[in-house]
Amino acid sequence: MTFDVDPKNLTQGLSQFSHRRKLLAHSSDFFLFWRGLFAPAILFAPFFSQFILDHLAYYCFALLFLIGNTNYILHLHIHRPFSERLSVNLLLDLTMAAATGMTASNWRIQHIEGHHRGQEDIFRGVGHKKLTRFSWFNAVSYAISALGPSFWQPILVAARRLKQIKSAKLSDYWAFIEQAALILFFIILASWRPALAFCYILPWWALNYFMTRYVDFLNHFGCDEKSGNPLLCANNSLSPTYNFLTNNFGYHTAHHCRPSAHWTQLPEIHKRLSSRIPKTQLKSYSWSCALMPWHFYLSLRGRM
Repeated sequence: MTFDVDPKNLTQGLSQFSHRRKLLAHSSDFFLFWRGLFAPAILFAPFFSQFILDHLAYYCFALLFLIGNTNYILHLHIHRPFSERLSVNLLLDLTMAAATGMTASNWRIQHIEGHHRGQEDIFRGVGHKKLTRFSWFNAVSYAISALGPSFWQPILVAARRLKQIKSAKLSDYWAFIEQAALILFFIILASWRPALAFCYILPWWALNYFMTRYVDFLNHFGCDEKSGNPLLCANNSLSPTYNFLTNNFGYHTAHHCRPSAHWTQLPEIHKRLSSRIPKTQLKSYSWSCALMPWHFYLSLRGRM
């Protein structure tokens, strides 16, 4: 069995669903579905509750546990939509965009169309040159330098596509509209409650981008992403705890070989591939951003 990437099968499209479209496409996504749907209610609660606003510092800490992995969920959703109904998937796109500051269109442009096709450098900025090896400086500077390109470049890509009016598709228009709508949404929040918008929402969104890019660094540092061989392009976290909390995101080579595979299938795919993955790309530690100091310690000991 071979596991080369099929560029035409990077997502589980609606055309692959049955005619009797169910609310939930896969039963294992039940909790992910509802967590993604209600994440904005948790994030924006301080705008409506004085009690939470009075205890905002504690609430910010709680957010990390309540909705801190929403971007992981959004990543799963853009590869394999949680519902068989287009309207429900659109609603999930919007709720998780509000909760993370990263739209589904952003993900599709820079991750599916860029990263999975080896064209991700413009979304990483100058930081992509730091992926050769792990160090605390390389990891943090990579994540910080990629914040701007991760946000603006997908918008610019969508805008450039609209200039080609004759070839522009409906999805191209939506990609620009969705990302512009997020900016407009923030402007409305800033006009209504400026302190919360700039000192609470904006830092939370920025933290989501930082965490996403830091994990991206762990996924790919020291790997040969330009080889065209998916077995060489990714590191793997074999931590049972990390994979439980992130729905098997640590089996990253398996994900690159079968991007549209359901997350429940990744351990089995990894098992079939493991003998062909370089040992240096099999890591025992968790990639949780909460363990950044531990990662830095391991790097000093030469164990990353």
